[in-house]
Amino acid sequence: MNIAIFGNTNNSLLRYAEGFQKLGHSVRLIINSKDALHRPESLYPEWADNYPHWVFDFSHITESDLLYETELVDDLVHQLTYQVDLAILNDVGPSLACYLKSPHVIFLTGSDVSYSANFDSIVTRSSMWDMDFKCSVRGRRNLRLMTNQVARQRDGIASAAIVTHPARGLVPGNDYILDTLGVTDKKRLDIWFANVDGIDPQPMPNNEKLSVFCGSRVSFRPDCHPKLSAQDFKGTDILLKGFGGYCRLGGQGKLSLIRKGQDVEAACQLIDELGIVDRVCWYDEMPTWQFYENMASADLICDQFSATLPGLVTSDAYALGRPVMANFRNESFSSRFPEVLPGFDVSTADEVADQLITLENNREVLTDMGLRSREYAEKYLSPKSMAASLLERLGQV
Repeated sequence: MNIAIFGNTNNSLLRYAEGFQKLGHSVRLIINSKDALHRPESLYPEWADNYPHWVFDFSHITESDLLYETELVDDLVHQLTYQVDLAILNDVGPSLACYLKSPHVIFLTGSDVSYSANFDSIVTRSSMWDMDFKCSVRGRRNLRLMTNQVARQRDGIASAAIVTHPARGLVPGNDYILDTLGVTDKKRLDIWFANVDGIDPQPMPNNEKLSVFCGSRVSFRPDCHPKLSAQDFKGTDILLKGFGGYCRLGGQGKLSLIRKGQDVEAACQLIDELGIVDRVCWYDEMPTWQFYENMASADLICDQFSATLPGLVTSDAYALGRPVMANFRNESFSSRFPEVLPGFDVSTADEVADQLITLENNREVLTDMGLRSREYAEKYLSPKSMAASLLERLGQV
């Protein structure tokens, strides 16, 4: 089968492409972002300026090109339609479904449904426009084009054979939009994988003092960031307050975070208020390979503590053989996997503090959980198995 994949949020689709290749299928991956974390060289630095023949860089195509359907879109459409048996669309890719000649699957990762497929986003995007411009011929035309783009995104999702999205209940706002589009649970598939082929499990570092690394973005104020999906908010404030409680209980460890996310400044202020500035270390945003190195040097990985779901931080930590502390929402994953997600399941600041104290006093538990995490990733979360599950579902449609 010839498969064309558009979009590569957090290199998720690159890993998916590798899963299809392991099954013997031909894949072309179309990159549409200049953001470092969405580009293959972030995962494979040796690919910088030297992509393999099956990876195509179309990041020069802008939002305006898509809105105005400029001639630059023609080459992109060719890659999505020439000798293609199946298209998989991520990010703004659903809006391109109207050009396709083959069946398509929508691979949703958050804002591609909550924002790009939501008519409310037009109000948000135009809210800062000058009123005279908004009422002008050009302004009204831009609003029509933006409305059409959202409509095309929604139509691409609605017309898909399969829509990959977390289980119902994990992201209620997205559930609502999918329901309005007629995307039933029967049409949905939860895809979540770990990079078990690209990451070798690493022995525990056994640091003298407990080393805790939070790999998720620093975002915890949904009221301040209406453009973001519920999946984007990680409950970092819960972790910080819990770590502060752990320190007050006599914990001696350190916490590391990444300067990535909309609430870094708010987090710094909270850290100062909690009196734990000297116990918190910040890393600058980094490529994926360096992210893996920092995870490997930690004793415990933290993901999200809000009411959404764990993401690639958890699954990649599993691949490394690292234990994870997070709000796992296992009640929503129980129908997808035969075993609950391994790790230390917490959702409040007090639970974070108590769990950290327990782990500091019983470090061998970390080693055991790390081994269980890698085993779980190999059994259930490999890109090859996830690719196979999609193809199996397509055969039932």
